[in-house]
Amino acid sequence: MKNTSYKVLVLGSGGREHAIVWKLTQSEFLHSLYCIPGNGGISKHAKIESSIKLNEFEKIYEFIKENKIDIVIVGPEQPSVEGIKDYLSQYKIPVFSPTKIQAQLEGSKIFAKKFMKKYNIPTADFVVAENYEQAKSLLKEMFSKYKDGIVIKADGLAAGKGAVVCNTLEEAENTIYEMMIKKIFDKAGEKVVIEKKLNGIEISVIAFCDGETILPLTYSQDHKQIYDGDKGPNTGGMGAYSPVPFVSKILEEKIYSQIINNFLCGIKDSQIGYCGVIYFGLMIENLNTQPQPYVLEFNCRFGDPETQVLLPLLKDDFLQLVIHTINKNLHNFSKLSFENKYACCVVLASKGYPLEYETSKEITGLDEAEKISDVLIFHAGTKKIDNKFLTSGGRVLNVVGIGKTLQEAINTSYRAVDKIYFENKYFRTDIGKKGLIYDNI
Repeated sequence: MKNTSYKVLVLGSGGREHAIVWKLTQSEFLHSLYCIPGNGGISKHAKIESSIKLNEFEKIYEFIKENKIDIVIVGPEQPSVEGIKDYLSQYKIPVFSPTKIQAQLEGSKIFAKKFMKKYNIPTADFVVAENYEQAKSLLKEMFSKYKDGIVIKADGLAAGKGAVVCNTLEEAENTIYEMMIKKIFDKAGEKVVIEKKLNGIEISVIAFCDGETILPLTYSQDHKQIYDGDKGPNTGGMGAYSPVPFVSKILEEKIYSQIINNFLCGIKDSQIGYCGVIYFGLMIENLNTQPQPYVLEFNCRFGDPETQVLLPLLKDDFLQLVIHTINKNLHNFSKLSFENKYACCVVLASKGYPLEYETSKEITGLDEAEKISDVLIFHAGTKKIDNKFLTSGGRVLNVVGIGKTLQEAINTSYRAVDKIYFENKYFRTDIGKKGLIYDNI
């Protein structure tokens, strides 16, 4: 890649991809921008091709060839896990994504947990169940060891909904029945990880990684459950904020020494290598006394909705970072630089999400919301028809407020939320609250 001006294709259709596309438009290295399949909001910044699906690798390649694309950036996990990089690499197309083997760190919870155990990356004690009868037996063993409860995780991809906290044996038995017999996650739940339930507070660490160097973005915190106060079933994420005020020097040192450094040693020693984005979902126990981070999961892509609060704060050229990662030149950056501000993202969802939800509801008030200073709106599940935006997904819009303090960022995002309307709009009202509670610890 010797160009100084690049044609870039982004794969994906959500709020994360809209944030990526928006950030790419600010790059001095960008020539033109394309997105497959895109959404209503992305169409403002990039040429979208909504007729191609993300698993249609041949059609994606034909589009790349036809439009003379220089770089492909993969947003969601599915194409990476299914081997989009491996497929396009045979045509010498640079792809910002891990390979199929590397993406097993997200695509298989069993693969990930065994990797963590081998390379001394702190994680919850666990067992693996290969079938339903084995799972029933292991549940009793785990509950006899861990009276506080356990977590059951589908081995494969389940759109962020495959981890279920179970406080009783009855709950756990129902969960494995749903996953392994009723197959609510299809093949993803044929095998499961059963692990000790950790208690604490979750944060996300997302980093560029070229196999030799890891460059973390600032810390962020996702809000997974559908209802206020972290109640109800898991979703793909109902909101996020960044940076996280309560990450102390002691905690940061442990994250680097025990997790980031051991991960880097692991990908080198195992020779799986790594190129792209690595996401560490962490649980912090004993935050107020002796904080200890544990890895809950790896993701092999940018988080959603964490990306929507991280990229607005990133001062570096995003496309340049992508190019340096692909070329294994991340060592040229000593560290990333960020605005001295906070960002808060509130997700507006359709009624029924994360289960069956309504679509094709007209969205109004977007112009009024975007007129508010320090507001960004990233589209997730929208389509544009006859110059109107309609809902087309469970998570519809990501409303981002930026401020000098976390409280200011929260207030700004909710002011914008109030301007936007679609029938049966749903959102959490407590995004960022944990950051305020735990601030200055």
